[in-house]
Amino acid sequence: MKDQTKFADNYNEENDDELNQLYAHYNVVKKNVSASYRNLPEYKEYRKLWRDTAVQHIKTEFPLHLDIEVTSYCNLACPMCPRTHRVELGKWENRMMKLDTFKKIIDEGAPKGLKAINLNNFGESFYNKNLVKMITYAKSKGVLDVMLHTNGTVMDEKLAEDVVNSGLDRIIFSLDSISKEIYEKIRVNAKFEETVEKVKIFYKTREKMKAKKPIIRVSMVRMKENDHEAENFEKFWGPFTDEITYTDYRNQDGLDKVDRYTKERKQNKSYACPALWQRMTVNVGGEITACCRDAGKRLTLGNYNNEKPNLTEIWEGKKLEEARKLHENKKAYLIDACNGCDHIRGMIKPESN
Repeated sequence: MKDQTKFADNYNEENDDELNQLYAHYNVVKKNVSASYRNLPEYKEYRKLWRDTAVQHIKTEFPLHLDIEVTSYCNLACPMCPRTHRVELGKWENRMMKLDTFKKIIDEGAPKGLKAINLNNFGESFYNKNLVKMITYAKSKGVLDVMLHTNGTVMDEKLAEDVVNSGLDRIIFSLDSISKEIYEKIRVNAKFEETVEKVKIFYKTREKMKAKKPIIRVSMVRMKENDHEAENFEKFWGPFTDEITYTDYRNQDGLDKVDRYTKERKQNKSYACPALWQRMTVNVGGEITACCRDAGKRLTLGNYNNEKPNLTEIWEGKKLEEARKLHENKKAYLIDACNGCDHIRGMIKPESN
């Protein structure tokens, strides 16, 4: 126990090569080092367990992390987004999660080891009128790391104040470009100048309130359309954010017919996805999926609304265990939702001999 505590005290996941190799698509270029909650012993223990589940395939009583889709509605139509493609095909339904459903999820998970939640999947979370109440409730139940992604288009000063007061730990603004022409081609239906001002309003509001949270992150999906802006992206947003990250473009379900990759994809013959030991996704329709990027819900483990099993039973269920074994045996390509995935460490299906 002494060695474990010592490890947790000194552990820095950003310097963990073994863990970073599992998440090679993800790059932090500006890092906030004053986030006090990250120095708490319980948070460090959680991040150590996050690493161990990924690398050693430790099975916990309950997922460490849940992606909870509080709404499937979005006001934008970004061309690289799986939601956009499915809307165009008439295969998407806009729904809102009820507050009672959310509370039920937290009430089950918090006592069993749920440490983190991401309050969105393929929708714009701020369109759920109960979002601030959801954040406050999760924090009241002891969830250590409550975060969400947003396109930033609906932010104003009053909402910013409510979010800061809610206890949210992290907010990630997905922005993708620093020029009007490129931004509005990627973030379809958004106006560049308006979004920039709204993100600045959030930052200025947090500073005015002298709050340390939420940590503000600005993120770019690097694609052929915007890759040349990466260096200036950091300079542009640096004064108004704590962290800046780049993620590589991924054709998440194969529906995007445009080649947006900035570099050649790698074949990966020894792959076991960490997500299978770390997290699950609760979609707004009740479907529980193994992967937050599975917009087509091809690897659905159960339904939270219609079936008797709770999340614990789904987490321990046969379907997820079979998927884990296939990944460990280098046969992930036999799973429809995983075959060809380039979300983490490149392609899965081996080259034919």
